[in-house]
This record gives sequence, C-alpha cells and structure tokens, in this order.
Amino acid sequence: MKKYIICLLILYSNVLLAQNKSNFIFEESIYTIEIQLENGKNFLELDKENKFQIITKNVEPVNMMCSGQNLKRGKLSADKNITNWSLTIIKEGLKNEEYTLSISFRGKKGKLFTHQFLLPVKQN
Repeated sequence: MKKYIICLLILYSNVLLAQNKSNFIFEESIYTIEIQLENGKNFLELDKENKFQIITKNVEPVNMMCSGQNLKRGKLSADKNITNWSLTIIKEGLKNEEYTLSISFRGKKGKLFTHQFLLPVKQN
C-alpha cells in the first residue's frame, strides 16, 4: 500500500511540474515557442521589471508579433531564434493573477498561428 501512495505522489508532482512548464511552451506541428524568464523562476513578479527571452524553433522572428500590457522589446540577440523582452506588471492588468502574453506568427506555408500564454504572477 505504501508503494502505491508513493507512486501516486510522484505521479502527481510530475503532473504539476509539467503543467507549470506548459504555461511557458507552445508547440504546434513543427513550431515551438518557449518563454524563459531571466529570474529562473516559473512566475513573473508584480511591480518589478521582468526580463525574459522568447526562444523559437521553425518560426522566423520577422513573421512573429508579440503583444501584452507594458511589453517592451529588449536588446537584440546574436541568435536569430531568440528575442529579448521586458515588462513591468501592474495589478490592474491581471486576470486571475495571470499575465496574458499574445503571440502570433505565420508558418512556412502562410498559415496564421496565435497563442495566448497565461503566465503566473506573484508579489514578492
């Protein structure tokens, strides 16, 4: 019985970790967009400047558009698949303690893809 409880706890913790990571990754067909926060955490911080990178696979940055409240483009990266961004989150711009970051891009055959990342926000 103890073995089953331990296995269930491990399975449940892995599901929670996968769910948290999925807030930062979008995968569709051959296209991948991943958000990596500079602070190394799995949440954005309220009333502070949050810096992050958007890492793409098979997505041309010229065909990608990002939108969100107080979103600013950061320094240019040497790697064409990485774009740097920063934002300062205010409480009035949140829904259910989450920040909405919308990304749209055109695929290789001209198909339009859109995704809304719902990124968790915490106050430190």
